[in-house]
Amino acid sequence: MYLSDAHHSRKMVAGACMVVAPILLLVATVIHPASDMDEATQVATIADNLDAWYAAHLIALLAIVLMVPALLGLMHMLRERQVTLGHVGGGLAMLGLLAFVGIVAMELVMWQLVGDGDTAAAVTLLQGLNESAGILIPFALVSFGFAIGMALLAVGLYRARAVQSWMAVCVGVGSILFGFGIATAMNWLTIVAAAFLVVGLVSIGRMVLSETDEAWEHTPEYEGFRPVPGMR
Repeated sequence: MYLSDAHHSRKMVAGACMVVAPILLLVATVIHPASDMDEATQVATIADNLDAWYAAHLIALLAIVLMVPALLGLMHMLRERQVTLGHVGGGLAMLGLLAFVGIVAMELVMWQLVGDGDTAAAVTLLQGLNESAGILIPFALVSFGFAIGMALLAVGLYRARAVQSWMAVCVGVGSILFGFGIATAMNWLTIVAAAFLVVGLVSIGRMVLSETDEAWEHTPEYEGFRPVPGMR
């Protein structure tokens, strides 16, 4: 890994996280029990799937941690071209990740309450969380920053021609779909979104891992870049 070489080690860490983080996210969305907007139904689902609920959120938390260096890697790729999109997109996406940490923590608290058999308290807590502006604004709304930020990074990567066009499109589409999936409690949509992110980010990560340290320090225009028809 040449850990004493800062440039090389940063490249390897960023590339590896681009590969692993979306795969873990996909696994978490696949095993996550059904989501529901009704609090009592959601608590009942948690009670019937305690192990799956815990495992899904534990894996999701690990995916969030690994997504941080992946985001920094994407921002690094835009540090010479499309700098504004890199900074704004990366900043919003990072805020969204922080909000997701809070959401995962609250859902693990739900798991603990249901596991202890206190379903009434779990329903009351979930109703309070869903109706509290103090929770919705800093967590639910800020979590959309991840979708918007990743979409902006995807636009930056496309406009900078730092990756192939379909890679950027997969990242952008996956991010937006993920935001809608979380907001509407549609598990199938979050699975589709995570699959798009796997295709886009894993491809970018493999490119980063295989490129030279010089190409990492000064991201070149992707060789053979093909624009999406109708887009510039």
